[in-house]
Amino acid sequence: MTIFKYLAMVLAATLVEVIVPPIAIAAIPPNQPSKDPSVNAIAQQKPTRLTTLSEQFIMSPAASTPVATNASLTAEMAAYLQAHYETGRFMGTAIVMQNGETVFAQSYGMASLEHQVPNTSQTKFRIGSITKQFTAAAILQLQDRGQLDVQAPISTYLPDYPQGDRLTIHHLLTHTAGIPNLTSFPDYLEWMQQPTTLAELMVRFQDLPLEFEPGEQHRYSNSGYVLLTQIIETVSGQTYADYLQTQLLQPLGLENTGYEQPLAVINHLAHGYQFTGEDYQQAAYINMVVPAGAGALYSTVDDLVRWHQFLVNADNRSSGILSDAAIAAMQHPHVALDAATPDASYGYGLMLGKQGFIAHGGGINGFVSYLGSLPDQGLTIAVLSNVENANPPIMAEGLLAILQGQPASLPANEEAVTLPPEVLERYVGTYQVTPEFQVITTVESGQLYLQGTGQPKIPLYAASESEFFARVLEFRIVFNTAPDDTVESATLFQNGQELPAPKVD
Repeated sequence: MTIFKYLAMVLAATLVEVIVPPIAIAAIPPNQPSKDPSVNAIAQQKPTRLTTLSEQFIMSPAASTPVATNASLTAEMAAYLQAHYETGRFMGTAIVMQNGETVFAQSYGMASLEHQVPNTSQTKFRIGSITKQFTAAAILQLQDRGQLDVQAPISTYLPDYPQGDRLTIHHLLTHTAGIPNLTSFPDYLEWMQQPTTLAELMVRFQDLPLEFEPGEQHRYSNSGYVLLTQIIETVSGQTYADYLQTQLLQPLGLENTGYEQPLAVINHLAHGYQFTGEDYQQAAYINMVVPAGAGALYSTVDDLVRWHQFLVNADNRSSGILSDAAIAAMQHPHVALDAATPDASYGYGLMLGKQGFIAHGGGINGFVSYLGSLPDQGLTIAVLSNVENANPPIMAEGLLAILQGQPASLPANEEAVTLPPEVLERYVGTYQVTPEFQVITTVESGQLYLQGTGQPKIPLYAASESEFFARVLEFRIVFNTAPDDTVESATLFQNGQELPAPKVD
């Protein structure tokens, strides 16, 4: 994405969990009963790098499958993540906790390639939209203290906000307000690097028409959490950063979590990268005022699992920070996501899935993340990457499968074969994936490239004379020929799905 620059691995911009424009590739719908509540159905104008709600953020664990841990399973999990690391698309750290005990924890690659500093469990990563659950918790804490009401219109707290009498805090928390998503604006990549303020961010969307009647549907919008940031500051009299630090993070002992102030020097903060297929580049700069309470926090895997244990484990919960009612409200399925993901819903800053799974993912320039818990099995999994091409929800799903004695698919990591230029030229053309989405293939300097509608070009590498793969993400394409040996179509493969794409003029 810068995750915003690449092709997002899937589906739509509705629930996108990223703060910056993601890397997509084809508009391929994900496997339905899998894990995510973070993105939707077919790649629209800004496909996101995470997959869909049902596929990437809310996992579907096997019912009543006992979780076993031993040395061989730990070794299998380590080998599984090593395979992801060897693709070049992942560097970072992962942790699995069960019943308060660390079952697995391991780090891969470098926090700083420039200085050859390795990732460790103490490395801090930008967590993108995982920030939203902390913002929601701050709002509910203020409600616990009688300082606001989530059912009240936002005009109660921001009297000058246009149409504020039609919108409630509840609408903002659940992405049902209809406010256009500022990170999907066509000029977002231009101004995300510029100096700004919270008030100036609000000006970018506050006078735009609502996309639907508030409460009518769920449509993921980072703008709503920018507004929540302003409400927290207005009601508390503190900056968002100071409020979180003094009222949530410090009381919970989350010493390695915080709000990333622009240009601040933060000890042990990883550098963010994107993988080009051949090497690494620094991620595009983003002014960290821009993500605000929608995605500006950093954290470590240790802090994140401690936070989730606080949310899901009532027996060991610190008292006086958030009421049980507030935490229950965060985990309540307030709104269904859509008809395509019937088992997934959104609470307050959390995605909810089958069998009580709660999770959220995130993505921001140079970083992608996943944090999920299965409370009935006492499980929490966190995967953080400082390479934006990684797919943490899929990686977490694989770790869970290994724990439950099920197979986990390893990522492809293969060598390319060399084809003569005349073979590559046969595949040049336009292929229609959906009525709104095409992929165009070109040859430049002996390299085959593919570009989806509204997306950057990515290089393709030959697995055989007719099959090609990408290295920047898990994606394959097979070119199909007619009896006369002319290319008549392509088949795209991603996330276990395949999509036919006829060749068009």
